[in-house]
Amino acid sequence: MPIYFFDTSALQHRYIDNASSRSVRRIISDKRVVCYIADWTILEMASALAHRCRQAAMSFRQFDQLESNFFRDVADERLRVRITSSRDFTRARDLLRYAGIIKRRRLSSGDALIAACCLDLAYQEKQKITFCTSDGTLYSILTDITAFKSALHLRLFR
Repeated sequence: MPIYFFDTSALQHRYIDNASSRSVRRIISDKRVVCYIADWTILEMASALAHRCRQAAMSFRQFDQLESNFFRDVADERLRVRITSSRDFTRARDLLRYAGIIKRRRLSSGDALIAACCLDLAYQEKQKITFCTSDGTLYSILTDITAFKSALHLRLFR
C-alpha cells in the first residue's frame, strides 16, 4: 500500500482552499493509501492555520473549525501520527548542519525533524515513501542528499 508523509506546509492545503487543495485532499481521502504526519506537525498546524486565518481575516470560530477538521482526520486515522525518536533528532541535527553550513541555506528545526521522521519510517517500512511538502527550500535540500533521494519520492506542492 502506498505511503504518503506530509509536512505542515503541504498538509495545510487540505484545510485551506488554494491551488494545491484538490490534490492534497484527493491523496488524504484515498482509502488505498496510508498518510502519516510527525507528532511535531500537530503543534505546527496550530501555527500554520492561525497564520492563514490572520491572512484571510477569518474569525476565531473559523480557526476552531479548521483545527477541528484536522483533529478529525487524526482521530479517524486518515492521518497517522508518527512519534519522533531520538534517532530522528540526531538525523535532524545532521540535516541542519548540512543545510546551514554546507549548503548555506536556512532550514527550520521543525522541518528537519519532520523530514528525518519520514526517512526513519521509510527505513522501517522498507519501501519508498512519498514525502509531500510545499517548502521549496526543504525540497531542494532533500533532493541533494542521497539518503533522502533513495528512500523517498519527493513531491513539491505549490
